[in-house]
Amino acid sequence: MGMDIAVVALIFFSVLFAFFGVWLLVSQRAGSRDRISDRLRGVRQVKRYELGDALAETRDREQKKQHRRKEALRQKAFSDIPSLDDALQRTTWAERLDAMLLQAQIPVSVAFFVAMCGGLAMLGMLVSILWRQTFDPLLAFLFAAVMGAAPPAYVFIKVKRRIKRFNNQLPDALDLMSSSVKSGQSLNAAIKNVGDEMPEPISDEFRILSDELSFGVSFTEGLRHLRERVNTSDVRFFTSALMIQKETGGNLSEVLDGLQSTIRERFRIMGQVKTLTAQGKLSGLIVGLLPVGLCGVIYMANPDYMSQLFTTSIGQKMLAVGVGLQLTGVFLISRIVRIKV
Repeated sequence: MGMDIAVVALIFFSVLFAFFGVWLLVSQRAGSRDRISDRLRGVRQVKRYELGDALAETRDREQKKQHRRKEALRQKAFSDIPSLDDALQRTTWAERLDAMLLQAQIPVSVAFFVAMCGGLAMLGMLVSILWRQTFDPLLAFLFAAVMGAAPPAYVFIKVKRRIKRFNNQLPDALDLMSSSVKSGQSLNAAIKNVGDEMPEPISDEFRILSDELSFGVSFTEGLRHLRERVNTSDVRFFTSALMIQKETGGNLSEVLDGLQSTIRERFRIMGQVKTLTAQGKLSGLIVGLLPVGLCGVIYMANPDYMSQLFTTSIGQKMLAVGVGLQLTGVFLISRIVRIKV
C-alpha cells in the first residue's frame, strides 16, 4: 500500500515537474523572441535615426552650397538697380573694386560702396563749411577728399593685410598638400584638407577652389579663378606649377616640396631687403607727407597767408614747381627702394 502511494506521488511530481519544465522552456523561448525582437526593433530605430541624421546633414550641406552659389551670384551683381548694374557691368574699375571688396570680406555691392564714398565726401564738405562758417573751396575740397578716400584706403589696407597673411600661410599649405599626396590622397583631397585644416584666409580660398572642383569646374579653370582672386607672384608660381604638372605628369610631392622651399627662401630674402630699405622708405614717406601736412596746418591757422599761393601768379608758379619737385623726389626714392625678389 505504501509502495503504491510512493509510486503515485513520484508519478505526480514527475508529471508536475515535466509540466513546469515545458512551461518554463516555452515561456523562456517566447521571452527570448520578445527580447530579440525588441533589440532588433531598437537597432532598426537607431539605424533610422542615424540615417535621418545623415540625410539631415546632407541636406544642410546642399543648402549651404546653394547658399554660397546664390551669395556668389548676388555679390557678382554690382547693384540692386538693374539699370545701374548694367552701367557698372560695362566698366572695368567696377570689376576690380568688386574683387577688392570680396578680398576684404566686406559684404556690400559696388554701387553701395561708391554711394558711401560720395556721402562721406559730402559730409566732409559740410564739416568744412560748419567749421569755417563760410564756404572755402580749397578747404572743402581737402575735407571731401580725405573723408571720401577713407573707405577705399580701409579696403586697400585690409586687402593688403589679407594677402600678406595668405602668402605667409602658403608654404605651410603646400607642406600639408605634399604630406597628403605622399599618404596616397588625390590632389583634390589635398586641396580640401587645406580648406578644412588651415586657418583663414588661406582656408577660405582653398575651400572655394575645392567647391568649384566639386561643382564640376575644370582644374585649370579653378586655378585661374584662384589666381584672379589672389593675384600675387607666389600664387602665380603655385598655379603655374600645378597646371604644368597636370599636363605633363611627374612627382607631385616633389613639385610641392620644391615650390614651398622656393617660397620660404623668397620670404627670407625679402625680409633682408625690407631691413636694408626701411630707411629709404621712411625718408620717402616723410618727403611726401611733410610738405602736404605743413601746408594744411598753415592754411587752417592763417588762410589769408596761404591763399597767396593760389591767388597770385607767382604763388601759382612756385606751387607748380614745388609740387613737380615733390613728385619727382617721391618717384626717385620709390624706384630706389623697390627691389623685386
